[in-house]
Amino acid sequence: MTERFFALPHEIKAQYPLGKGTNAGWEYKSQVRPSTGTPDQKESYQITLPRMATLWPTGDELPGFKATMLAFERANWALGMKVLSCFALKLGFRTDFFTECHDPQSGEYQSTLRLLHYLPMVEAKPADFTGWRAGAHTDFDCLTLLHQRSGQGGLQLCPGKESAEFTWTDVEPLPGVVTCNIGDMLMRWSDDKLQSTLHRVRMPRADEYLGPRYSLPFFCQANKDAVIQGPGKKYAPITAHDYLQQRIAANYAN
Repeated sequence: MTERFFALPHEIKAQYPLGKGTNAGWEYKSQVRPSTGTPDQKESYQITLPRMATLWPTGDELPGFKATMLAFERANWALGMKVLSCFALKLGFRTDFFTECHDPQSGEYQSTLRLLHYLPMVEAKPADFTGWRAGAHTDFDCLTLLHQRSGQGGLQLCPGKESAEFTWTDVEPLPGVVTCNIGDMLMRWSDDKLQSTLHRVRMPRADEYLGPRYSLPFFCQANKDAVIQGPGKKYAPITAHDYLQQRIAANYAN
């Protein structure tokens, strides 16, 4: 379904644009990482349920798309809450602490399913292999669940800040494996006991698969009115809405 969505004509996808600060809708090469200063070589479509009223393709344009994505969104939410409940217990919170902070029945819900299409290398010149499909970054949510397609690699992670002391490691996509990344929101909520994962998507090498890359991350982002403060109160409280808006503003060009 992701592949079919991105195969729609540009003018159809442009009817469902990503609104500034909304995390919902379609964008094309608009995300600029502070680590690179250049746009990521990709397009994306983001599903944040309370903001989707005018952003779904019609049934004529893409039959079955909405039903499939609504079911997939909810399956990811359930899995994410299972993982977060383990972190809640270890941090001294109640088992369902994070589940209640990510309540999908609330109008403040802002967890996001993202469809990603990294552009194929067509008639690529040597210089085209030197950039990044997605520059180095940490996610700004609590937890990311990432679904990758076998044979379409490129994801790399680094166990700390980029420096000579740390090396980048490939995370190859494997059938049936969901890759989990801790995000900055959970790092703050844990008083820095849980570290967010620095990662990037490299360009393929000339001797590798050069076609499009599709992936599906689900971002467990606490409801807008959830107050983020760790058990040790290391940081001042902040709402998840204010925290997320700060991070979105830093990652998109005007």
